[in-house]
Amino acid sequence: MSNIVSSNQFDNLTTMDEEKKISRRKALKYFGTSVLGVAGIYAAIRFTPLNDRLRESLKKGDVRPITTRKDKVLGERISLLAFGCMRLPTVRNQEGNMVIDRDKTRELLGYAYANGINYFDTAYNYHNGESEIAVGEILKDFPRDTFCLATKMPTWLVTSLERGKELFSEQLNKCQVDYFDFYLLHALSSIDDFNKAYRNTGVLEYLKEEKANGRIRRLGFSFHGNEETMDYLLEQHAWDFVMIQMNYLDWEVQNAKYMYEQIEKKGIQCLVMEPLRGGALAMLNAEAAGILAEADPTGNPARWAFRYVASHPNVLTVLSGMNVMAHLEENINTFRKFKPLNKAEYEVIARALEAYRKISQIPCTACSYCMPCPYGVNIPLVFSTYNDMVVQNIVPDINGPENEEFYAKGQAFLAHFNNAIPAQSQSHNCTACGVCKQHCPQEIDVPAEMKRINQILWYFRNRS
Repeated sequence: MSNIVSSNQFDNLTTMDEEKKISRRKALKYFGTSVLGVAGIYAAIRFTPLNDRLRESLKKGDVRPITTRKDKVLGERISLLAFGCMRLPTVRNQEGNMVIDRDKTRELLGYAYANGINYFDTAYNYHNGESEIAVGEILKDFPRDTFCLATKMPTWLVTSLERGKELFSEQLNKCQVDYFDFYLLHALSSIDDFNKAYRNTGVLEYLKEEKANGRIRRLGFSFHGNEETMDYLLEQHAWDFVMIQMNYLDWEVQNAKYMYEQIEKKGIQCLVMEPLRGGALAMLNAEAAGILAEADPTGNPARWAFRYVASHPNVLTVLSGMNVMAHLEENINTFRKFKPLNKAEYEVIARALEAYRKISQIPCTACSYCMPCPYGVNIPLVFSTYNDMVVQNIVPDINGPENEEFYAKGQAFLAHFNNAIPAQSQSHNCTACGVCKQHCPQEIDVPAEMKRINQILWYFRNRS
């Protein structure tokens, strides 16, 4: 793979297409007044399937490439904002199942690419295995050497060397590529998990061979474990990168500070997931949001969270799942001409965090690793609905005084819960089997939280 396209390579790109020979001026005229990122111009000119959709998307305003950082392994420029493909737009098919909306996803990925995002992250299990297929179908319309594709070996499915080989080959086929730019051992959380899946089976050695053969360009892992596990993993191989959960809440709560610093000490670059903690840091309580708004009336909580993470110099790229065009546009604007936080802005975030900690949310990031529930509970939806109500201050304290405010909150809580979640997916269906608890990267006691939520619901259902 050649270097990722940079802003001064337009002339070289146009000379590669001898049939068109379209100048920059003609390209701009062709697409109207928008100023396209170089990769977007090239792709839109050469690859007709995306022309109409890109044109419509790019009419929305001035389009300029976002900030990039240099990859230490191969020296390529990687967009500081990466497109995470775990939560793509969905639509209900004829069978009544929710599947990836190909049209909306194509529009989002095309717009992201045209604006300079060149890192796209998927995984074997995302969207029940459909994400790799959809992303591969869409990205094949772009020159392969102008973007980075990342996916992950499903650790929980690796039972032998042969199985590891089968999974890797399957992923290449699903994504319709000859190599992966970034390949991760997915969701490592314990020393035993790593040894069982990769060391004892020989799969780690196999993946090293695939890197030597060029089918993997950078090898790393995503992490959901403790300090001991991180220290162990960093000693097992000269990794090219490590992906961690990092945001200004988890800097201390999940000890992301320790993880980041250990990775940095090894001279390895860091990739970041969950910069908004599953969206929680984009929807702060009124007090915390007010502190941020006072410091920057033109900003929003999400922008503060992104800037916090990206201000750490050893962060190569920040993943964000953007399934709505407005969010994609907003995030791109955040990462144009990126400016790290200054000392005063760090102090603003510290005060906002102190205010945010006054509320008690369930630390769910909606990753869905806990799913499916054998009894039909939609665990991420139950938790996100509860957390929304915590932010809105409509969660009643069933141990508190039963006054007018108490009953008003209770009825609002009950109505909101019933409107958001079908009865068959609600918390009362939980049997406390504990299957979900075993798979939660955040180590949430899911049955205990379900019981607590159900107690509130039961209390007011029996008084309505």
